[in-house]
Amino acid sequence: MLRLFKLAFAGVLTVTFVSAALAEDSIPVPELQDRAAIQNLIVRYTIALDTLDADAYEGVFAQDAQFTFGGNTYNGRAEIRKIVTGLQERAAARPAGDPAPKMYHAITNTFIELINDHEAQHRSYWQTITGPSSGPFSVGAMGIYEDLLVKRNGEWLIQNRTIVQ
Repeated sequence: MLRLFKLAFAGVLTVTFVSAALAEDSIPVPELQDRAAIQNLIVRYTIALDTLDADAYEGVFAQDAQFTFGGNTYNGRAEIRKIVTGLQERAAARPAGDPAPKMYHAITNTFIELINDHEAQHRSYWQTITGPSSGPFSVGAMGIYEDLLVKRNGEWLIQNRTIVQ
């Protein structure tokens, strides 16, 4: 019984000390919420692109966003939307019985730096994994996303994205 008491007391002390240490180094709740919202923004981008959802894709960018990759720069949502609608058109033009290969984006090494309450920088490594539904799959491309993000009307959006390959 004494052993059980000692273990329980040690547990209480551990929780107390750990809680105190965490309280000293705690991250403010609004910052945690912003970081979670930014992470969701990055995932929404990849899901919209992988599913060729032009509305969702356009919706992750600010109205006056700029997107640069492959030597091209797209300005504003309307131009950026054409990236996905162009992919939709190419997929629709494939011969019947020859489905477009599946594409999945994998995002790693995400770094988010909050500049202030309405701006952040984001950087992630990305790669596309492509292939027919039954496989085999291969890495299609890889690179780095370098983003300036803005918070407008309570929502985080991509203001400027540069893809480095």
